[in-house]
Amino acid sequence: MTEVAVPAGSRPPVLAYPLGDALYLNLTSACTLACTFCPKIRVGDWVVGGFDLRLERAPGADEVWSQVEKVGLTGRSEVVFTGLGEPTRRLGPLLDLTRRLKAAGVRRVRIDTDGLASLREGRDVVPELVAAGVDAVSVSLNAADSVTYARICPNRFGERAYEACRGFIRSCVGGGLEVAASCVALPGLREEDCRAAAEALGASFRWRPYDRLGRLQEGGPSPGNRA
Repeated sequence: MTEVAVPAGSRPPVLAYPLGDALYLNLTSACTLACTFCPKIRVGDWVVGGFDLRLERAPGADEVWSQVEKVGLTGRSEVVFTGLGEPTRRLGPLLDLTRRLKAAGVRRVRIDTDGLASLREGRDVVPELVAAGVDAVSVSLNAADSVTYARICPNRFGERAYEACRGFIRSCVGGGLEVAASCVALPGLREEDCRAAAEALGASFRWRPYDRLGRLQEGGPSPGNRA
């Protein structure tokens, strides 16, 4: 998927936005997956917590950092690379910004991801994430088997994307990152099967309510983006 165009000059891009006491960074509108449960796929809805996250173009690291400085880092519990696109599609800017965040004293940097960065890049990118200062990843495992994954998360890699996601989770665990794997509570999925699949990889597990996907929840912000 390429960046989704919106009319030029219609609105400034939202690149850094606060939800609760965290700051979220939006690097891209592009995804590797076309998940059937994603609000932008289902109903064309790009709004999270009142912020329209559609991007006309891919922003540079300096542009994102300018918004980070405007919104502010003081008092943030964490900074999260997320949005309604896949942040590791912009791996260079993500690594650059992570280094800037850590240099600025941010204690926790997290990535919400589909876990397919290593498959897309053709190498294990986890050591690069660790070296830049990433502390945690939330990985969208989405299913307990490859056939179900390919059905609910259509992608150009087909069923092998699921094993690549599992390998990414294992590498993150081995690299010492805090790793959570999530599945969306879709009809037909069994929570216990998905939990077992995540925990077998050494990750903690999150069962994400389908009707709250990517939306601000009562009592605090949604901790993840989408797929």
